[in-house]
Amino acid sequence: MDRVRGVSPAGAGWVAKWIYRELKKKIGLVPRSKMLSAHHTPSLIASSWMDAINAGARTVPTVLQELAQLKVAMMAGCPF
Repeated sequence: MDRVRGVSPAGAGWVAKWIYRELKKKIGLVPRSKMLSAHHTPSLIASSWMDAINAGARTVPTVLQELAQLKVAMMAGCPF
């Protein structure tokens, strides 16, 4: 059972709908974290911007980026 329900595309604002559409084109789905952060639009924009910047980084290998994101999620107590 979910503690918090994500924002569905039908109930999302125009910014969230635009981000959802771009994510569906790029990776084929909308991650749960984006649906949850859509409750607060500035957080959704900030997290999407951070993901875009991290994806474009070429100084750190992708495997290490994923490992760092996993470690931060564990430290923050994110259930997965």
